[in-house]
Amino acid sequence: MTAVQRTDLESLATALLERVDGLVESNAKLQSEVHSLQADLQAAQARLDRHGALARLGEMAAGIAHEIRNPLAGLRLYAQALHEDLQAMPESQTLVEKQLSAVDAMESIVRDVLAFAREEKINPQPCLVADLMHLVRARCEPLAQKFNVTLRFGEVPAELEAQAESELVVSALCNLIRNAAEALRESGTKSGLVQIEAGSDELPILHRDGRLLARPAVRFRVQDNGPGIPADCADRIFNPFYTTRPSGTGLGLAIVHKFILAHQGDVRLLSDGEEANAGGAIFEVRLPVSGGEES
Repeated sequence: MTAVQRTDLESLATALLERVDGLVESNAKLQSEVHSLQADLQAAQARLDRHGALARLGEMAAGIAHEIRNPLAGLRLYAQALHEDLQAMPESQTLVEKQLSAVDAMESIVRDVLAFAREEKINPQPCLVADLMHLVRARCEPLAQKFNVTLRFGEVPAELEAQAESELVVSALCNLIRNAAEALRESGTKSGLVQIEAGSDELPILHRDGRLLARPAVRFRVQDNGPGIPADCADRIFNPFYTTRPSGTGLGLAIVHKFILAHQGDVRLLSDGEEANAGGAIFEVRLPVSGGEES
C-alpha cells in the first residue's frame, strides 16, 4: 500500500468515525426527545382520565349535597327562632350562636361540593391578563387583611392575553391565594407573604389524532413563604376531599383543578427541585394564549 493510499484510508476512517460519532449523538438526542414526549403524552392522558373520574364523583357528591341542603335550611330557621326566644338568657343564646356557626360551616361545604360537581359550560374569550390580575387583587385584598398576610403582584406584560372565562379563572386564582393564606395562618408563619406572577409559557396539548402539540400559554404562579406541602402529599393534593389542614374541606384545590382543566389548561404543585429559590408552596397554572397556534 502506497503512502497516498494509506493517507486516503486514514482520512476515510477518520471521516467515518466522525460520522459515527455524529449519529450516536443524534440518536441520544432523539431518545431524549422521545422520552420527553412520552412523559408529556402520559401526563396528558392522565388529565383526561382524571377528568372522567372527577365527573363521576361530582355527580355523586351533588346528589348528597342536595339531600343535605334542605335539612340545613330548616335547622337554620329553627336555630334563628330559638335565638330570638332566648333574648333573656344570654348563656343559652351563646350556645345557639355556636349552632348557627356550625350551620354556616356546613352550608359552606355544601356550596363547595355543588361548585365542584356543577358542569361548567365555559365560553372562553380573549382577555388581558393584566385585567384578570386586577380583578384578583381587588377580590383578595380583603382576604389578605383578614388573614394578616401581604399580597405581592408581579408586573404583567401589557399585551399578554389568555383565552379564558374570566370569572372562573379569577375564582381559581383566588382559591389558590385563599389556600396559601389559610396555610400561612395555621402554620403560624410570621410576616406571611403570597406572591402572584404571570408570564408566557408553553402548554402540551393532546391532538385528537394522538399527536402531542405545544401551544403558547399564559403561566400564573402563586407562591407563599410558609412551610410548604410535604412531598408525599403532592400526588393527592388536587383530589376531592383531601386536605393537609385540620380546618380544610379538601375541595378548594379540586375546584381549581376542575376550572383550569375546563379551559384545556393545567395546574400543578411545583416540586422543590424545579425552583432555585423555592420556599413554601408554589402552584403553577397554565392557560392557552388567545389566538395561539399549535406547533
